[in-house]
Amino acid sequence: MNEAEFRKFLKRKGKKDEVIDRNVAAVNKFANFLKEEMEKGLVDINKTDIDLYVEKIEKVLKTSAKGSLYVLMNYFKFIENRELLSHTAKLREVRTKKSRRIFPLKNFYQVNLEYVRKLASIGIKNVEQMLEVGKTIKQRKELAKQLDIPEKGILELVELSDITRIGYVKSKLAKLYHSAGFDTPTKIAKFTAEELYEHFETFVEKSGWDGMVPNPSDLEHNIKSAKKLKELVEK
Repeated sequence: MNEAEFRKFLKRKGKKDEVIDRNVAAVNKFANFLKEEMEKGLVDINKTDIDLYVEKIEKVLKTSAKGSLYVLMNYFKFIENRELLSHTAKLREVRTKKSRRIFPLKNFYQVNLEYVRKLASIGIKNVEQMLEVGKTIKQRKELAKQLDIPEKGILELVELSDITRIGYVKSKLAKLYHSAGFDTPTKIAKFTAEELYEHFETFVEKSGWDGMVPNPSDLEHNIKSAKKLKELVEK
């Protein structure tokens, strides 16, 4: 591995120094596995090597392979190997889906917990349920009347739930997107990572938002995910 160039690559992606160190260490760990158990180097990797490495992590070491797979995805992006990147991404997505917990409404940052409690009283407790019962104007009107919640309050929870569909956007980050005007995935999809970053920086400065702005590489991932989603919530 050309460690110096890999570090530069990660730095350009907006990764912090400690994250870069972990990525380098993880790739070196994979390289040691290849050398010791497969008698080969990083230049000779194939899909089977990745499968066997994941199997060792999960069955022998008894731990999750998601972190290791994410690092390998970064490495395969760096060496521009689309075939291995695609294979690794699929392996990680399968494991992410298995461990993914449906996000509860009560965990959203700075939402009205009284509204959340009323919704929970009729069995609406997570983002999937919120989207199912609140995606149309008619549904929200009926729900607001039934629970004595302002329609605006219902809509906010529906929009926050909608934002979480892009993945890795929960709690405080979902609130940041929403507060900054990005209340649907389709709005997010229209921007570049650089444009979103600048927009958030301006919003945080003007609003006094208590939190960090996501780095450009994470925003790029969110935008790619948003582009795959269709409009769901009726306005």
